Amino acid sequence: MTALLPEPRRVSWDSGEFIIDHTTSICGPAAAAQAVSRALSLPTGLPLTVADQGAISVAEDATMGEEEYRLVVSPQGVQIVAGSPRGAGWAAQTMLQLASPALFTAPLAQPIALRAVTIEDWPRFPRRGAMLDSARHFVPVHDVLHFIDWLAHHKLNVFHWHLSDDQGWRVASDRYPRLAELASWRTKTSNRVWGDDATPHGGYYTMKQLKAVADYARSLGIETVPELDFPGHATALLAAYPEFATDPSALDGVAHYPTIFDNVLNFTPEAMDFVHHIWSEVIEATGARYVHIGGDEVPTTHWEAAPEVAQRVGVEDASQIQRWFTLHMRDWLAERGVVAIGWDEIIDAGPIDGMVCQSWRGVEAGGVAARSGMDVVMSPFSHTYFDFYQSDVREEPYAQGDITTVEKAYSFDPVAGLDDLAAARVLGTQFQLWSEFLPSYRAVQYAAWPRGCALAEVAWSDPSGRNFEAFELRLARHLERLAAAGINYRPLEGSHPWQLGGQGWRKRPDGE
Repeated sequence: MTALLPEPRRVSWDSGEFIIDHTTSICGPAAAAQAVSRALSLPTGLPLTVADQGAISVAEDATMGEEEYRLVVSPQGVQIVAGSPRGAGWAAQTMLQLASPALFTAPLAQPIALRAVTIEDWPRFPRRGAMLDSARHFVPVHDVLHFIDWLAHHKLNVFHWHLSDDQGWRVASDRYPRLAELASWRTKTSNRVWGDDATPHGGYYTMKQLKAVADYARSLGIETVPELDFPGHATALLAAYPEFATDPSALDGVAHYPTIFDNVLNFTPEAMDFVHHIWSEVIEATGARYVHIGGDEVPTTHWEAAPEVAQRVGVEDASQIQRWFTLHMRDWLAERGVVAIGWDEIIDAGPIDGMVCQSWRGVEAGGVAARSGMDVVMSPFSHTYFDFYQSDVREEPYAQGDITTVEKAYSFDPVAGLDDLAAARVLGTQFQLWSEFLPSYRAVQYAAWPRGCALAEVAWSDPSGRNFEAFELRLARHLERLAAAGINYRPLEGSHPWQLGGQGWRKRPDGE
Protein backbone atom coordinates (compact mmCIF):
# COMPACT_ATOMS: atom_id res chain seq x y z
CA MET A 1 0.00 0.00 0.00
CA THR A 2 1.28 3.46 -0.88
CA ALA A 3 2.24 5.40 2.24
CA LEU A 4 0.58 8.82 2.40
CA LEU A 5 1.98 11.38 4.85
CA PRO A 6 0.49 13.42 6.38
CA GLU A 7 -2.43 11.01 6.49
CA PRO A 8 -5.44 12.20 4.45
CA ARG A 9 -8.96 12.31 5.85
CA ARG A 10 -10.52 9.82 3.45
CA VAL A 11 -8.80 7.44 1.05
CA SER A 12 -10.39 4.90 -1.32
CA TRP A 13 -7.92 2.90 -3.40
CA ASP A 14 -8.86 1.70 -6.87
CA SER A 15 -7.29 -0.56 -9.49
CA GLY A 16 -5.11 0.65 -12.32
CA GLU A 17 -2.83 3.63 -12.74
CA PHE A 18 -2.44 6.86 -14.65
CA ILE A 19 0.75 7.71 -16.54
CA ILE A 20 2.09 11.27 -16.56
CA ASP A 21 4.57 12.03 -19.32
CA HIS A 22 5.83 14.90 -21.48
CA THR A 23 2.50 15.04 -23.36
CA THR A 24 0.39 15.52 -20.24
CA SER A 25 -1.19 18.94 -19.79
CA ILE A 26 -3.31 20.59 -17.11
CA CYS A 27 -6.54 22.52 -17.56
CA GLY A 28 -8.59 24.67 -15.24
CA PRO A 29 -8.55 28.12 -13.63
CA ALA A 30 -5.17 29.67 -14.30
CA ALA A 31 -3.89 30.11 -10.74
CA ALA A 32 -5.03 26.69 -9.53
CA ALA A 33 -3.77 24.90 -12.65
CA GLN A 34 -0.45 26.70 -12.36
CA ALA A 35 -0.15 25.64 -8.71
CA VAL A 36 -0.56 22.01 -9.76
CA SER A 37 1.90 22.41 -12.61
CA ARG A 38 4.46 24.01 -10.31
CA ALA A 39 4.21 21.32 -7.63
CA LEU A 40 4.49 18.48 -10.15
CA SER A 41 7.02 19.94 -12.57
CA LEU A 42 9.74 20.84 -10.08
CA PRO A 43 10.49 17.29 -8.84
CA THR A 44 9.59 15.43 -12.05
CA GLY A 45 11.15 17.64 -14.72
CA LEU A 46 8.06 17.20 -16.89
CA PRO A 47 6.70 20.33 -18.63
CA LEU A 48 3.03 19.80 -17.63
CA THR A 49 1.84 22.89 -19.44
CA VAL A 50 -1.43 24.63 -18.65
CA ALA A 51 -3.80 24.38 -21.61
CA ASP A 52 -7.49 24.61 -22.53
CA GLN A 53 -7.78 20.84 -22.26
CA GLY A 54 -5.75 18.32 -20.34
CA ALA A 55 -5.69 14.90 -18.74
CA ILE A 56 -5.25 16.62 -15.39
CA SER A 57 -8.36 18.68 -14.75
CA VAL A 58 -8.46 21.29 -11.97
CA ALA A 59 -11.53 23.09 -10.63
CA GLU A 60 -12.22 25.41 -7.72
CA ASP A 61 -15.18 25.09 -5.36
CA ALA A 62 -16.00 28.09 -3.19
CA THR A 63 -17.85 25.90 -0.70
CA MET A 64 -14.63 24.09 0.23
CA GLY A 65 -12.03 25.30 2.71
CA GLU A 66 -9.04 27.17 1.33
CA GLU A 67 -6.70 24.18 1.65
CA GLU A 68 -9.28 21.46 1.10
CA TYR A 69 -9.12 19.27 -1.98
CA ARG A 70 -10.68 16.23 -3.63
CA LEU A 71 -8.35 14.15 -5.78
CA VAL A 72 -9.50 11.40 -8.16
CA VAL A 73 -6.85 9.45 -10.07
CA SER A 74 -8.06 6.90 -12.61
CA PRO A 75 -6.52 5.28 -15.69
CA GLN A 76 -8.32 7.92 -17.77
CA GLY A 77 -6.89 10.96 -16.00
CA VAL A 78 -6.80 13.07 -12.85
CA GLN A 79 -9.50 15.33 -11.43
CA ILE A 80 -8.74 17.87 -8.71
CA VAL A 81 -11.35 20.04 -7.02
CA ALA A 82 -10.03 22.43 -4.41
CA GLY A 83 -11.03 25.43 -2.35
CA SER A 84 -8.19 27.57 -3.72
CA PRO A 85 -4.93 27.33 -5.67
CA ARG A 86 -3.19 26.41 -2.42
CA GLY A 87 -5.53 23.45 -1.95
CA ALA A 88 -4.90 22.40 -5.54
CA GLY A 89 -1.16 22.51 -4.83
CA TRP A 90 -1.59 20.18 -1.86
CA ALA A 91 -3.51 17.77 -4.10
CA ALA A 92 -0.50 17.76 -6.43
CA GLN A 93 1.83 17.05 -3.50
CA THR A 94 -0.34 14.03 -2.69
CA MET A 95 -0.08 12.92 -6.31
CA LEU A 96 3.70 12.77 -5.97
CA GLN A 97 3.27 10.27 -3.15
CA LEU A 98 1.26 7.98 -5.45
CA ALA A 99 4.38 7.33 -7.52
CA SER A 100 7.54 5.36 -6.86
CA PRO A 101 9.91 6.95 -4.29
CA ALA A 102 12.53 7.04 -7.07
CA LEU A 103 10.66 10.06 -8.46
CA PHE A 104 12.40 12.21 -5.81
CA THR A 105 15.93 11.30 -6.92
CA ALA A 106 16.18 13.72 -9.87
CA PRO A 107 13.86 15.60 -12.26
CA LEU A 108 14.50 13.28 -15.21
CA ALA A 109 11.33 14.07 -17.22
CA GLN A 110 10.50 10.37 -17.48
CA PRO A 111 6.97 8.88 -17.47
CA ILE A 112 5.53 8.47 -13.98
CA ALA A 113 2.84 6.02 -12.93
CA LEU A 114 0.32 7.13 -10.29
CA ARG A 115 -1.87 4.66 -8.39
CA ALA A 116 -5.61 5.04 -8.88
CA VAL A 117 -7.30 6.50 -5.82
CA THR A 118 -9.95 8.87 -4.54
CA ILE A 119 -8.89 11.18 -1.69
CA GLU A 120 -10.79 13.84 0.24
CA ASP A 121 -8.56 15.89 2.50
CA TRP A 122 -8.23 19.10 4.48
CA PRO A 123 -5.97 20.31 7.29
CA ARG A 124 -6.64 20.34 11.01
CA PHE A 125 -4.85 23.69 11.57
CA PRO A 126 -4.49 26.68 9.23
CA ARG A 127 -0.84 27.37 10.19
CA ARG A 128 1.66 24.52 9.97
CA GLY A 129 5.26 25.50 9.84
CA ALA A 130 8.94 25.20 10.49
CA MET A 131 11.49 27.71 11.71
CA LEU A 132 14.95 27.78 10.15
CA ASP A 133 17.62 29.61 12.15
CA SER A 134 20.03 31.15 9.63
CA ALA A 135 21.53 33.45 12.27
CA ARG A 136 23.60 31.07 14.40
CA HIS A 137 24.83 29.23 11.30
CA PHE A 138 24.24 30.70 7.86
CA VAL A 139 22.24 28.61 5.38
CA PRO A 140 22.96 29.38 1.68
CA VAL A 141 20.03 30.30 -0.55
CA HIS A 142 20.22 27.04 -2.51
CA ASP A 143 19.75 25.06 0.69
CA VAL A 144 16.95 27.34 1.90
CA LEU A 145 15.06 26.63 -1.32
CA HIS A 146 15.61 22.89 -0.92
CA PHE A 147 14.29 23.11 2.65
CA ILE A 148 11.18 24.88 1.36
CA ASP A 149 10.65 22.11 -1.21
CA TRP A 150 10.43 19.59 1.59
CA LEU A 151 8.11 21.76 3.66
CA ALA A 152 5.79 21.68 0.65
CA HIS A 153 6.10 17.89 0.31
CA HIS A 154 4.83 17.67 3.91
CA LYS A 155 2.03 20.26 3.39
CA LEU A 156 3.67 22.68 5.81
CA ASN A 157 2.55 26.17 4.81
CA VAL A 158 4.67 28.54 6.96
CA PHE A 159 8.39 29.15 6.56
CA HIS A 160 9.52 31.05 9.67
CA TRP A 161 12.95 32.49 8.84
CA HIS A 162 15.06 33.54 11.83
CA LEU A 163 17.35 36.17 10.30
CA SER A 164 19.09 37.88 13.22
CA ASP A 165 20.59 36.98 16.55
CA ASP A 166 23.63 37.64 18.72
CA GLN A 167 25.81 35.37 16.57
CA GLY A 168 24.99 36.89 13.19
CA TRP A 169 22.86 39.36 11.25
CA ARG A 170 21.79 37.95 7.87
CA VAL A 171 20.05 40.80 6.04
CA ALA A 172 22.09 43.24 3.95
CA SER A 173 20.86 46.80 3.42
CA ASP A 174 22.27 49.55 1.23
CA ARG A 175 21.17 52.10 3.82
CA TYR A 176 23.14 50.29 6.57
CA PRO A 177 26.25 48.82 4.90
CA ARG A 178 27.89 47.75 8.16
CA LEU A 179 25.27 45.01 8.50
CA ALA A 180 26.94 43.08 5.69
CA GLU A 181 30.47 44.29 6.41
CA LEU A 182 30.55 43.63 10.17
CA ALA A 183 27.35 42.15 11.62
CA SER A 184 27.14 39.20 9.23
CA TRP A 185 30.23 37.29 10.41
CA ARG A 186 32.06 36.25 13.56
CA THR A 187 35.69 35.31 14.09
CA LYS A 188 34.94 31.83 15.45
CA THR A 189 32.27 29.61 16.96
CA SER A 190 32.44 28.37 20.55
CA ASN A 191 30.49 25.93 22.64
CA ARG A 192 30.41 25.51 26.38
CA VAL A 193 32.32 22.20 26.44
CA TRP A 194 34.74 21.89 23.52
CA GLY A 195 35.79 25.53 23.18
CA ASP A 196 36.54 27.36 19.92
CA ASP A 197 36.64 26.05 16.37
CA ALA A 198 39.00 28.89 15.39
CA THR A 199 37.12 29.30 12.09
CA PRO A 200 35.39 32.48 10.87
CA HIS A 201 31.73 32.01 10.00
CA GLY A 202 29.32 34.27 8.18
CA GLY A 203 27.05 35.10 5.32
CA TYR A 204 24.11 37.32 4.46
CA TYR A 205 21.14 37.60 2.12
CA THR A 206 20.50 40.55 -0.17
CA MET A 207 17.02 42.01 -0.40
CA LYS A 208 16.72 40.50 -3.89
CA GLN A 209 17.51 37.08 -2.42
CA LEU A 210 14.90 37.55 0.32
CA LYS A 211 12.37 38.38 -2.38
CA ALA A 212 13.34 35.39 -4.51
CA VAL A 213 13.02 32.98 -1.57
CA ALA A 214 9.64 34.40 -0.52
CA ASP A 215 8.35 34.32 -4.10
CA TYR A 216 9.52 30.73 -4.51
CA ALA A 217 7.85 29.68 -1.26
CA ARG A 218 4.65 31.48 -2.24
CA SER A 219 4.56 29.60 -5.55
CA LEU A 220 4.37 26.37 -3.51
CA GLY A 221 1.64 27.62 -1.17
CA ILE A 222 4.04 28.56 1.64
CA GLU A 223 4.01 31.86 3.51
CA THR A 224 7.36 33.33 4.58
CA VAL A 225 7.45 34.85 8.07
CA PRO A 226 10.72 36.77 8.53
CA GLU A 227 12.02 37.30 12.05
CA LEU A 228 14.26 40.14 13.20
CA ASP A 229 14.82 39.87 16.94
CA PHE A 230 14.67 43.13 18.92
CA PRO A 231 15.41 44.60 21.41
CA GLY A 232 17.46 41.69 22.82
CA HIS A 233 19.47 39.04 20.96
CA ALA A 234 20.96 42.00 19.08
CA THR A 235 24.69 41.65 19.75
CA ALA A 236 25.61 41.26 16.06
CA LEU A 237 23.67 44.39 15.12
CA LEU A 238 25.18 46.36 18.01
CA ALA A 239 28.68 45.25 17.06
CA ALA A 240 28.15 46.99 13.72
CA TYR A 241 26.20 49.97 15.08
CA PRO A 242 27.32 50.47 18.70
CA GLU A 243 25.51 53.80 18.83
CA PHE A 244 22.26 51.78 19.11
CA ALA A 245 23.48 49.95 22.26
CA THR A 246 22.69 50.67 25.87
CA ASP A 247 26.41 50.27 26.68
CA PRO A 248 28.73 50.56 23.65
CA SER A 249 31.79 50.15 25.87
CA ALA A 250 30.71 46.62 26.82
CA LEU A 251 30.59 45.33 23.25
CA ASP A 252 33.17 42.80 22.06
CA GLY A 253 32.23 42.07 18.46
CA VAL A 254 29.69 39.63 17.08
CA ALA A 255 28.99 36.91 19.64
CA HIS A 256 30.65 33.56 19.07
CA TYR A 257 28.94 31.57 21.84
CA PRO A 258 25.30 31.16 22.94
CA THR A 259 24.09 32.98 26.03
CA ILE A 260 21.78 35.87 26.93
CA PHE A 261 23.59 39.20 26.53
CA ASP A 262 22.72 42.28 28.57
CA ASN A 263 23.28 44.81 25.78
CA VAL A 264 19.98 45.80 24.17
CA LEU A 265 18.59 48.63 22.06
CA ASN A 266 18.74 52.10 23.61
CA PHE A 267 15.74 53.44 21.63
CA THR A 268 17.36 56.65 20.52
CA PRO A 269 15.66 58.25 17.50
CA GLU A 270 18.45 56.82 15.34
CA ALA A 271 17.92 53.31 16.71
CA MET A 272 14.17 53.53 16.12
CA ASP A 273 14.78 54.82 12.60
CA PHE A 274 16.89 51.72 12.00
CA VAL A 275 14.16 49.39 13.27
CA HIS A 276 11.57 51.06 11.05
CA HIS A 277 13.76 51.24 7.95
CA ILE A 278 15.03 47.66 8.10
CA TRP A 279 11.56 46.26 8.72
CA SER A 280 10.20 48.34 5.83
CA GLU A 281 12.81 46.86 3.51
CA VAL A 282 12.24 43.28 4.66
CA ILE A 283 8.45 43.58 4.39
CA GLU A 284 8.71 45.05 0.90
CA ALA A 285 11.12 42.31 -0.19
CA THR A 286 9.16 39.36 1.20
CA GLY A 287 5.60 40.65 0.86
CA ALA A 288 5.03 39.29 4.37
CA ARG A 289 1.64 39.80 5.99
CA TYR A 290 2.84 38.24 9.25
CA VAL A 291 6.28 39.01 10.68
CA HIS A 292 7.98 37.80 13.84
CA ILE A 293 9.37 40.54 16.07
CA GLY A 294 11.14 38.21 18.54
CA GLY A 295 10.88 39.77 21.99
CA ASP A 296 12.30 36.81 23.90
CA GLU A 297 14.95 36.75 26.62
CA VAL A 298 15.33 40.52 26.98
CA PRO A 299 17.31 41.48 30.11
CA THR A 300 16.51 44.83 31.74
CA THR A 301 19.93 45.20 33.42
CA HIS A 302 21.20 47.98 31.17
CA TRP A 303 17.87 49.79 31.08
CA GLU A 304 17.83 49.80 34.87
CA ALA A 305 21.32 51.33 34.89
CA ALA A 306 20.29 53.98 32.37
CA PRO A 307 17.01 55.60 33.49
CA GLU A 308 17.13 57.96 30.51
CA VAL A 309 15.96 55.09 28.29
CA ALA A 310 12.65 54.83 30.14
CA GLN A 311 12.32 58.60 30.03
CA ARG A 312 13.05 58.58 26.31
CA VAL A 313 10.15 56.23 25.53
CA GLY A 314 7.79 57.74 28.08
CA VAL A 315 7.38 54.97 30.66
CA GLU A 316 7.95 54.99 34.40
CA ASP A 317 10.77 52.48 34.73
CA ALA A 318 12.80 49.75 33.01
CA SER A 319 10.22 47.05 33.71
CA GLN A 320 7.79 48.71 31.26
CA ILE A 321 10.15 49.28 28.34
CA GLN A 322 9.74 45.88 26.68
CA ARG A 323 5.95 46.22 26.79
CA TRP A 324 6.19 49.70 25.26
CA PHE A 325 8.30 48.45 22.37
CA THR A 326 6.02 45.47 21.70
CA LEU A 327 2.95 47.71 21.55
CA HIS A 328 4.79 50.18 19.36
CA MET A 329 5.76 47.49 16.87
CA ARG A 330 2.27 46.01 16.87
CA ASP A 331 0.80 49.38 15.95
CA TRP A 332 3.51 50.37 13.47
CA LEU A 333 3.14 47.06 11.63
CA ALA A 334 -0.67 47.14 11.74
CA GLU A 335 -0.62 50.52 9.98
CA ARG A 336 1.16 48.71 7.13
CA GLY A 337 -1.27 45.80 7.04
CA VAL A 338 1.09 43.41 8.82
CA VAL A 339 0.36 41.27 11.88
CA ALA A 340 3.09 40.95 14.51
CA ILE A 341 4.01 37.59 16.06
CA GLY A 342 6.09 37.46 19.23
CA TRP A 343 7.53 34.82 21.52
CA ASP A 344 5.42 34.27 24.61
CA GLU A 345 7.37 36.80 26.72
CA ILE A 346 5.18 39.40 25.01
CA ILE A 347 2.31 38.48 27.37
CA ASP A 348 4.33 38.44 30.60
CA ALA A 349 2.73 41.79 31.46
CA GLY A 350 -0.65 40.74 30.09
CA PRO A 351 -2.20 39.70 26.76
CA ILE A 352 -1.92 42.00 23.75
CA ASP A 353 -4.77 42.40 21.30
CA GLY A 354 -3.89 42.33 17.64
CA MET A 355 -0.80 40.12 17.98
CA VAL A 356 -0.09 36.42 17.70
CA CYS A 357 1.55 34.76 20.70
CA GLN A 358 4.03 32.02 19.85
CA SER A 359 4.23 29.87 22.96
CA TRP A 360 7.69 28.32 23.39
CA ARG A 361 8.35 28.01 27.13
CA GLY A 362 5.50 25.50 27.40
CA VAL A 363 1.85 25.38 26.46
CA GLU A 364 0.71 27.30 29.54
CA ALA A 365 1.44 30.77 28.14
CA GLY A 366 -0.32 29.81 24.93
CA GLY A 367 -3.34 28.74 26.93
CA VAL A 368 -3.41 32.05 28.78
CA ALA A 369 -3.17 33.96 25.51
CA ALA A 370 -5.86 31.86 23.80
CA ARG A 371 -8.26 32.20 26.71
CA SER A 372 -7.76 35.96 26.58
CA GLY A 373 -8.75 36.03 22.90
CA MET A 374 -5.29 36.15 21.28
CA ASP A 375 -4.38 33.96 18.36
CA VAL A 376 -1.67 31.45 19.27
CA VAL A 377 0.96 29.28 17.62
CA MET A 378 1.82 26.39 19.92
CA SER A 379 5.52 25.53 19.66
CA PRO A 380 6.67 24.41 23.12
CA PHE A 381 10.32 23.45 23.45
CA SER A 382 9.24 20.15 25.01
CA HIS A 383 7.91 18.76 21.72
CA THR A 384 8.85 21.09 18.84
CA TYR A 385 12.47 22.11 19.42
CA PHE A 386 14.35 19.84 17.06
CA ASP A 387 17.78 21.08 18.09
CA PHE A 388 17.36 18.62 21.00
CA TYR A 389 18.89 15.14 21.00
CA GLN A 390 16.92 12.46 19.17
CA SER A 391 17.74 9.61 21.55
CA ASP A 392 19.76 8.73 24.63
CA VAL A 393 22.43 7.03 22.50
CA ARG A 394 25.77 8.38 23.68
CA GLU A 395 27.15 8.65 20.15
CA GLU A 396 24.48 11.13 18.99
CA PRO A 397 26.07 14.42 17.85
CA TYR A 398 26.26 17.31 20.31
CA ALA A 399 22.89 19.06 20.65
CA GLN A 400 20.81 20.94 23.19
CA GLY A 401 20.56 18.95 26.37
CA ASP A 402 17.12 17.37 26.23
CA ILE A 403 15.62 14.56 24.14
CA THR A 404 12.80 14.80 21.60
CA THR A 405 12.15 11.54 19.79
CA VAL A 406 9.93 11.02 16.77
CA GLU A 407 7.33 9.43 19.04
CA LYS A 408 7.40 12.41 21.41
CA ALA A 409 6.92 14.85 18.54
CA TYR A 410 4.04 12.73 17.26
CA SER A 411 2.39 12.72 20.70
CA PHE A 412 1.98 16.50 20.76
CA ASP A 413 -1.56 17.89 20.73
CA PRO A 414 -1.56 21.69 20.27
CA VAL A 415 -4.99 22.11 21.90
CA ALA A 416 -4.76 19.61 24.75
CA GLY A 417 -6.43 20.92 27.89
CA LEU A 418 -8.13 23.87 26.19
CA ASP A 419 -11.87 24.46 26.01
CA ASP A 420 -13.49 24.88 22.61
CA LEU A 421 -13.30 28.68 22.60
CA ALA A 422 -9.60 28.74 23.50
CA ALA A 423 -8.80 25.86 21.12
CA ALA A 424 -10.34 27.85 18.27
CA ARG A 425 -7.69 30.54 18.85
CA VAL A 426 -4.84 28.08 18.26
CA LEU A 427 -3.74 28.70 14.68
CA GLY A 428 -1.43 25.71 14.61
CA THR A 429 2.08 24.60 15.41
CA GLN A 430 5.57 24.47 13.96
CA PHE A 431 8.94 22.91 14.67
CA GLN A 432 12.08 24.93 15.45
CA LEU A 433 15.58 24.31 14.12
CA TRP A 434 17.75 26.52 16.30
CA SER A 435 21.21 26.17 14.82
CA GLU A 436 23.76 26.70 17.60
CA PHE A 437 24.57 23.00 17.16
CA LEU A 438 23.65 22.69 13.47
CA PRO A 439 26.76 23.87 11.60
CA SER A 440 25.64 22.78 8.12
CA TYR A 441 22.54 22.12 6.06
CA ARG A 442 23.17 18.37 6.37
CA ALA A 443 23.03 18.82 10.14
CA VAL A 444 19.75 20.72 9.71
CA GLN A 445 18.35 17.80 7.69
CA TYR A 446 19.42 15.33 10.36
CA ALA A 447 17.62 17.37 13.02
CA ALA A 448 14.50 18.04 10.94
CA TRP A 449 13.61 14.66 9.52
CA PRO A 450 11.82 12.43 10.43
CA ARG A 451 10.66 14.44 13.46
CA GLY A 452 9.32 17.06 11.06
CA CYS A 453 7.31 14.34 9.32
CA ALA A 454 5.67 13.55 12.66
CA LEU A 455 4.78 17.16 13.45
CA ALA A 456 3.49 17.69 9.91
CA GLU A 457 0.95 14.92 10.54
CA VAL A 458 0.08 16.36 13.95
CA ALA A 459 -0.66 19.69 12.29
CA TRP A 460 -2.57 18.37 9.25
CA SER A 461 -4.35 15.12 10.04
CA ASP A 462 -7.42 14.14 12.05
CA PRO A 463 -6.22 13.28 15.58
CA SER A 464 -9.00 10.79 16.33
CA GLY A 465 -7.67 7.25 16.56
CA ARG A 466 -4.11 8.45 16.13
CA ASN A 467 -1.70 5.57 16.65
CA PHE A 468 2.09 5.83 16.64
CA GLU A 469 2.67 2.23 15.57
CA ALA A 470 0.51 2.69 12.47
CA PHE A 471 2.19 6.01 11.75
CA GLU A 472 5.63 4.44 12.09
CA LEU A 473 4.78 1.87 9.41
CA ARG A 474 3.77 4.62 6.99
CA LEU A 475 6.75 6.73 8.02
CA ALA A 476 9.18 3.93 7.19
CA ARG A 477 7.79 3.85 3.64
CA HIS A 478 7.73 7.64 3.42
CA LEU A 479 11.41 7.82 4.36
CA GLU A 480 12.18 5.92 1.16
CA ARG A 481 11.31 9.19 -0.59
CA LEU A 482 13.79 11.13 1.53
CA ALA A 483 16.40 8.45 0.95
CA ALA A 484 15.86 8.67 -2.81
CA ALA A 485 16.40 12.44 -2.59
CA GLY A 486 19.64 12.00 -0.67
CA ILE A 487 18.37 13.80 2.44
CA ASN A 488 20.50 13.29 5.53
CA TYR A 489 17.58 12.18 7.73
CA ARG A 490 18.03 10.07 10.84
CA PRO A 491 16.89 6.46 10.21
CA LEU A 492 14.23 5.11 12.58
CA GLU A 493 16.52 2.27 13.65
CA GLY A 494 19.30 4.69 14.61
CA SER A 495 21.90 6.98 13.12
CA HIS A 496 24.22 6.03 10.30
CA PRO A 497 27.87 5.83 11.42
CA TRP A 498 28.69 9.03 9.54
CA GLN A 499 25.93 10.90 11.38
CA LEU A 500 27.39 10.31 14.83
CA GLY A 501 29.25 12.87 16.89
CA GLY A 502 32.69 11.30 16.79
CA GLN A 503 35.51 12.46 19.06
CA GLY A 504 35.78 16.08 17.93
CA TRP A 505 33.80 19.29 18.26
CA ARG A 506 30.44 17.47 17.76
CA LYS A 507 31.00 14.83 20.47
CA ARG A 508 28.17 14.52 22.97
CA PRO A 509 29.48 15.60 26.38
CA ASP A 510 29.31 13.33 29.39
CA GLY A 511 26.15 13.84 31.41
CA GLU A 512 23.96 14.91 28.48
